Amino acid sequence: MAFDPIKAFTHYNEAECSVQFWVADAPASVFASLEEAVAFARDNGAGWKDVEITVHMPREDIVYATGKVRTLIEALRKQPR
Repeated sequence: MAFDPIKAFTHYNEAECSVQFWVADAPASVFASLEEAVAFARDNGAGWKDVEITVHMPREDIVYATGKVRTLIEALRKQPR
C-alpha cells in the first residue's frame, strides 16, 4: 500500500504528535496536529537532518522516519492555504 501524505494530514489533523531530531540530547517537541509537527520539522532542518514524527494514538503510535517526513514536507508545500 502506497503512502498517502494528504490522507495522513486528514486522519491526524487533531492528533497529538511529537517531533524528535536524531541528535544527542535533543528534546522532543509536541504539537496538536501532524501538519503543525511537519511544519516544525521543516522549519528546523528536517531536509538535511534525520528526524522522526510520532503520531500518538490511544492504542498504537504511528512513526514517520526521515524519508516519510520529507514526503510529508513536500505534500505540505503543495497544500492550498
